[in-house]
Amino acid sequence: MRKRKLILILLLLSFIFLTFTACSGQGPSDVTQIGNQSEGYRLETLKLAGGTDWGMPNPYLHDPRGPGTAKMKLVFDSLLEADPSGDIPWLAKEWSIEGNTYTFIINEKAKFHDGERVSTEDIAFTIDYYKKYPPVTNYLASAQGNIVKDYEIIDDTTIKITVYEPLANTLVQLGSFAVLPKHIWEKVEDPYTFTGPEALIGSGPYRFGAYDSATGSYEFIAFEDYYGPKPVTARLLFVPVSHPVLAFENGEIDLADVPADLLDKYRSDPSVGILGKDNDFGYKMLINMERHPVFKDVELRKAIYHALDREGIVEKVFRGEGSVASAGYVPVTSLFYNERVEKYDYNPSLAAGLLKDKKISVSLLTGNSGNDVKVAELIKINLEEAGVKVNVVAVDSKVRDEKIFAGEYDFALVGNGGWGRLPDYLRTMYSSKSKFTGTNPHYMGPLGYDNAKITGLAERQLRELDFNKRKELLEELQYEISKEVPIIVIANQTSYVMFRKDYYDGWVKTYDYQQFEQNRLSYVEK
Repeated sequence: MRKRKLILILLLLSFIFLTFTACSGQGPSDVTQIGNQSEGYRLETLKLAGGTDWGMPNPYLHDPRGPGTAKMKLVFDSLLEADPSGDIPWLAKEWSIEGNTYTFIINEKAKFHDGERVSTEDIAFTIDYYKKYPPVTNYLASAQGNIVKDYEIIDDTTIKITVYEPLANTLVQLGSFAVLPKHIWEKVEDPYTFTGPEALIGSGPYRFGAYDSATGSYEFIAFEDYYGPKPVTARLLFVPVSHPVLAFENGEIDLADVPADLLDKYRSDPSVGILGKDNDFGYKMLINMERHPVFKDVELRKAIYHALDREGIVEKVFRGEGSVASAGYVPVTSLFYNERVEKYDYNPSLAAGLLKDKKISVSLLTGNSGNDVKVAELIKINLEEAGVKVNVVAVDSKVRDEKIFAGEYDFALVGNGGWGRLPDYLRTMYSSKSKFTGTNPHYMGPLGYDNAKITGLAERQLRELDFNKRKELLEELQYEISKEVPIIVIANQTSYVMFRKDYYDGWVKTYDYQQFEQNRLSYVEK
């Protein structure tokens, strides 16, 4: 399974590289197709920090991490969306559920960016196409292959989709896949190399404008015939900046992350709004028990926990803006957090007693950006004090991801957002039936580890349609994970963004995702 996933990722990366070459030099400053389109929009231009290449924003060539997916979703619509309260209509204006059949009625006014109308033929085609050619983020995938058993087109706007088994997150899966225009993609035999202009025609609120892989620049243009909520800005730009805070001060961007040591300064500025992402980012450390079977001993995994000064990481790296992570993985501020999980305090003498005579030497794979290296170096210091020799290997994040998918690591440090989501992610990380089904290292589980009770709970919660009962199962699952600690969960960070209140204040987060700038609802009228 891991080899198959690695091959797919490597193919995607190579194809994306070809795409970059084709698109380089077409940055936002080169695009002049706006004309008078800014008239009638709330803003002429909305600018955010770019500078990172997140791939071409279509379902097959975007980077699988959040910023790459978010850019793709500006261009390609899905049947449903989510707001702070729950699932809401999007391309589908109505839906109903009867047994294992989900009926969607799509908006009759929906058009693709080339003017062709969106119909249920496009929905059906996309389902079939994704079965044959899985996209980067395949919401229709399951451990058994695909959740869709069959479909029936009733008319141009109504389609019935029958799934093999109605599960707790089936509606979200069916509502989330990016819809392809059949009249374009039915001619495409290899979507992984399809990079022409038509590869970027969707039905989303913004049309693709420009993309420069070398600088990480993107331009999106308001789709004037959009059927849904009106785009707020005529042009949405992601521009490269070397120092986001200074760029924000100079008016070069309209939203920026706030370093913890500058929070007080900007909180006291009445013109600046501050938004928090509570414990939504976190670090975990994967242990490859296939390479180091000694760590199949649960007491040694617990010793690793006791060796780590995780509170020190929160203070030194996050400046106190965060918390020591739960050994059950789900953050302490989550609605689903189980306060009964096992706790592992910093106890270096206990850890040293368990680890020193083992003569363990490991490499710690990490990314080379953000706080990754800082966290890795603190882990190295702690583990070496406990008797484990550590060599930190810092590489580009994409190289790190490739190595994780291939199982080419001893220990691997992964930092990512999305920890505040409904924690079905525990299933794709810890269940032996569902592990390794994700397309990025956020969802990679422990190699060389299997636990029947954890797998059973992880799979049962997915089949529990009663919310309260499902919550109880997720809490029990956390407790079992905290006793077994197959993944070492380090710390969660609360991060903040700032924006100009008098320019734009329409930032929105969903009920299960706190990344305001990665939510397309932030870029349409409310």
